[in-house]
Amino acid sequence: MRILTTNNTTLNMNALPEVIDDFRYCVLDYSSKNHSEIDFYFIPLVFLDAFSRPSADISIGKYRIQMPLDWSIVIADKHSGAMEVVELKHINDRPFTAFIMNPINGFMPAFEEIIIENIFPDVMWTMPKLKYGHLLAIPLLDTPSPPCALFVRDLNKLPESFDITSIF
Repeated sequence: MRILTTNNTTLNMNALPEVIDDFRYCVLDYSSKNHSEIDFYFIPLVFLDAFSRPSADISIGKYRIQMPLDWSIVIADKHSGAMEVVELKHINDRPFTAFIMNPINGFMPAFEEIIIENIFPDVMWTMPKLKYGHLLAIPLLDTPSPPCALFVRDLNKLPESFDITSIF
């Protein structure tokens, strides 16, 4: 799995260097009580979470990634701008579109169809330890300025729907 760094590149979490000096990764912070301070932030990588879980091989438009099956993705309707969080295990055979953008220089979001291509029973994951209310920006390509989708592990303290205008 890859995460977005402050220099707008990706870092493969399975190939971390031995020493990390003030490394930060991108999250959409929805942790304020009244959701008034919603924005993208770069959080210091302090704690890692390593675990084994079933994995979903996902197509998001022309992109292909793997994510833990018990995680959730931010979906959106391109006509209304309504955004919601849906667990990956509930995506299969339903017409959802993912909310995609680059948090650093992406001013116009894209909306791509999500398809679960395959399920793998046991995959080892290494990820940053997220706080409640943080949605992780996952790059869909291993290039500079990659498009990103938003994923979250725990749905606690998140609203049922998001207002897309509060992000911009």
